[in-house]
Amino acid sequence: MNAPVYLAMLNPAHAEAKAAWKTRLTGLTDLVPVLDTDSLTIFAAPGTPWLPLGGAGVIVGAVHAAKSSIKVDRFDAVEADGLGSVLVKRYWGDYVAITASADETSIFATRSPSGGVHAFRVRQDELVFLASHVELLRELGLAPPLIDWNYVAQHLAFSHLHTGLTGIAGVDEIIAGDCAIETGHGGERRALWSPWTFAVPGRRIEDFGEAARHVREAVLLSVAALVEPGARVALELSGGLDSSIVAAALSTQARYAVGINLVTPGGEGDERHYARAVSEMTGISLVEAPIEGEIDLTHVEPLVEARPGMLAMLRPADRAFAEIGGAEAVAAFINGTGGDCVFCSLGTSAPASDWLRAHGIGLGLMTAIRDVARVHGSNIWTVAGMTIRRARRPRPSPIWPRNQLFLTEARLPADPAFHPWLEEPAGTFGGTRAHVHAILASYSHLDGYGRHAVAPSLFPLLSQPVVEACLAVPSWLWVADGRDRAVARAAFRAELPRIVAERRTKGAMDAFCARTFDLNRERLKPFLLDGLIAGAGLLDRAATETYLTRPFANRDQLFYQLLPIIDTELWARALVAGSR
Repeated sequence: MNAPVYLAMLNPAHAEAKAAWKTRLTGLTDLVPVLDTDSLTIFAAPGTPWLPLGGAGVIVGAVHAAKSSIKVDRFDAVEADGLGSVLVKRYWGDYVAITASADETSIFATRSPSGGVHAFRVRQDELVFLASHVELLRELGLAPPLIDWNYVAQHLAFSHLHTGLTGIAGVDEIIAGDCAIETGHGGERRALWSPWTFAVPGRRIEDFGEAARHVREAVLLSVAALVEPGARVALELSGGLDSSIVAAALSTQARYAVGINLVTPGGEGDERHYARAVSEMTGISLVEAPIEGEIDLTHVEPLVEARPGMLAMLRPADRAFAEIGGAEAVAAFINGTGGDCVFCSLGTSAPASDWLRAHGIGLGLMTAIRDVARVHGSNIWTVAGMTIRRARRPRPSPIWPRNQLFLTEARLPADPAFHPWLEEPAGTFGGTRAHVHAILASYSHLDGYGRHAVAPSLFPLLSQPVVEACLAVPSWLWVADGRDRAVARAAFRAELPRIVAERRTKGAMDAFCARTFDLNRERLKPFLLDGLIAGAGLLDRAATETYLTRPFANRDQLFYQLLPIIDTELWARALVAGSR
């Protein structure tokens, strides 16, 4: 199973410029040409799946017909202008489709809503280059290691907001679900897929049983499609609900997997009894791997990425997955990433306020208030008051939470960067908004893993069918009977051990993270105070130095606000080091 690797050159009006670049592209020995026309040249790595589009374009990646897990092995000719709409409405998968109009004056590049294949873009010499990996652009000298500090300010101010911006100057990315149109005289974007389409009242599934069936079918479909029969995959089996649901789906679809459960020092990180129960019920073998040794939060890994990705705290886990995956000769890693987000695990009274706005005062409202209170261990009177206040609350401004702790407030943007999913319909419910935003945030946690040198990662819970199915479920059903992610629990209850299906707690790593941070405080002082972010004027050096110097005996939670700055500093230093 290969991750798609491609490089495309778009030149609808500049044939001379293309000729000069074509020789350089041909020099990429690990890529082979799969299409070469007057306006479009596409290279792909051997083993990369792709489909021809009648000689006018290519779909790079995997495509499935709607409600089907079978890969499409041919694609009938479709007008370039309408191809993207056809793909997002009648098909799904992880792909980038690039095709030219009949007169070759326009190029259309569509990225799938699942976003599993990147589409990084650079403009140079009147041409447009698209690539699956920034490393390909860097090899051609198209993405020099110049940090875009405007992006860094956005990234730090609006955590987890994954937009089309990247941290490399001159490089952006087509947003998942969008189509980029290039004419040789400029470009424009066209939104083809939006989560709001599936969250509108007309699509709402308010019957709990029907919602559970809908979600179950989507998860089973996604797993069956992403994991081919006979493939050997490594499941990151934490013992939590989300990874356990993926395990149940793998077993139900007769897919082979080896489960990997990581154990951090201390009792709070030991979830082996949950993982063992899942392993026993699903028949998935289990490898238990303790995470030992000190983590150096200032060590720069030689990995050049378009944006900050994997958290430094997770490096030992990443290495363990890579080692076990390599030893097991797996074709891919699979996990439950995004489950909390897609299965609408909200930490607020929003489900009750959504019910109030949808149906008004009545018995159903009291049920929703009771359910929210049980999920959060609160009382109904407190939740009732919060529900009424939240129902009256206007749309927040800015629409995405803004951070400024440990940062120079005056250097931060006031508003988040553009993303089409932030443009919500009038009258949007607060719980629905939080659901959509959580799904968007999950896209910021999919890249930067060293294990991808061994095999790619699969994210079935973030596939288009699963996301669409879950968006149709109103927020109050997700807390039914006082359980978070209630619809997903019900969908797979029969295949899950009782201790997992009814589990109310989540694995905690607070002590592990606090201990790791405390051990790194001294080395973090010069790393941050004399670092690139401080040099760009974005770090509040006084506040950071004070915090790193004072005793950490009480292990307060403020260090979590400093971790994204540390990870961004690591990313920036790796990018700069990549030019040497």
